[in-house]
Amino acid sequence: MTVTEGAGPLVAPKAAAGGPQRAVEPAKSKPVLVWATLGALLVAFEAWIIYRWVSGPFFVRVEPGPSQPPGWMKVDLMAWQIISIPAAVGLLLWFVVRPWLRERRVGVDGILVASFFTVGFQDPLSSYGGHWFTYNTWMWNRGSWVNSVPGWQSFGAPGHMLSEPVLFSSPAYVYIFTIVMLLGCAFMRKMRAWFPRIGNVGLVASCFAFMFVFDVFLEGLIWMPMGTFNYAGGHWGIFADTYHKYPLHEGLTIGATFTIVACVRFFVNDRGHSIVERGIDEVRGGQGKKFVLRLLAMIMAMQGAMFVTYNIPNYWVGTHSTAWPRDVQKRSYFTSGICGEGTDRACPGPSVPLTKPTTGYVDTNGHYVPPTGVTVPPVVPFER
Repeated sequence: MTVTEGAGPLVAPKAAAGGPQRAVEPAKSKPVLVWATLGALLVAFEAWIIYRWVSGPFFVRVEPGPSQPPGWMKVDLMAWQIISIPAAVGLLLWFVVRPWLRERRVGVDGILVASFFTVGFQDPLSSYGGHWFTYNTWMWNRGSWVNSVPGWQSFGAPGHMLSEPVLFSSPAYVYIFTIVMLLGCAFMRKMRAWFPRIGNVGLVASCFAFMFVFDVFLEGLIWMPMGTFNYAGGHWGIFADTYHKYPLHEGLTIGATFTIVACVRFFVNDRGHSIVERGIDEVRGGQGKKFVLRLLAMIMAMQGAMFVTYNIPNYWVGTHSTAWPRDVQKRSYFTSGICGEGTDRACPGPSVPLTKPTTGYVDTNGHYVPPTGVTVPPVVPFER
């Protein structure tokens, strides 16, 4: 029996009487199945959390409070909510449904776009350890699923919590991630044309720089001045004393996520498969089964990228919030009933201790308030 170097251990089959023995080819690796399995578990876990949210007490509106956004801001907020879902669905039809009806298969673009529909679940998770951003609660909301996440550490009560404007935020991930996917690949192609000797590391680094600038423009100069959300507790702020303070770490973290999105599409093999789809051709079954496996694999990749490059580093920001600007605190539609006037809770800042759902907190007068029905544990005297 012949053994090929690097092929791994081989097992000789039983040969027919008097017949020659043949080497058994090792099974080909199918990374797509690993990614898809993890993706399926992730989708099931998130579906359970959404069920807990929708069927539980936190599925109620967080009211905007007595402050009213100016008329122009209301128009902008309403426009984003009206156009976001049709824009996302249109991309799904173009990149997924259209090629499927024509060719009975979907390329990497369609797999990516379809996976973007799930990334919005990751949106509020960076506040797991402490509140550092809020959405404008004038937009339609039913609170959010954050307090249904196991072990959630930040304060939240029905109607007083981090809200998620699902008519805007979730579909926005679809069209923004599609834009950065296309822009990032176009930029890297240009870089390769301008600098033929540039390597892959140089391409990725230049794409990251491009995405940083793109986000400063998108969030810092468009969305935030329009009043869609704020990063009150962020660090290294531009326009630091305003409701549209833009923290530079936002561009670094989401820029890293955008870069991964673009690179997954850009660096494909000769069959047009991304790194997480490798081995799909060796999977038995029709195109429908392969589409589901590829989609689950991509869901894991995109949500994993968002979690690792954005939510983990910004978890630190939530636990080390800067003082919220007065320009945020005076607008009730930005405080979400979490802190400030109308509550007895001080807004986050370096001098305000972190609180958990089961612990006490510091009120607006600087006094400690223990949980209802709980007293501070007494001092146990030493044995003498």
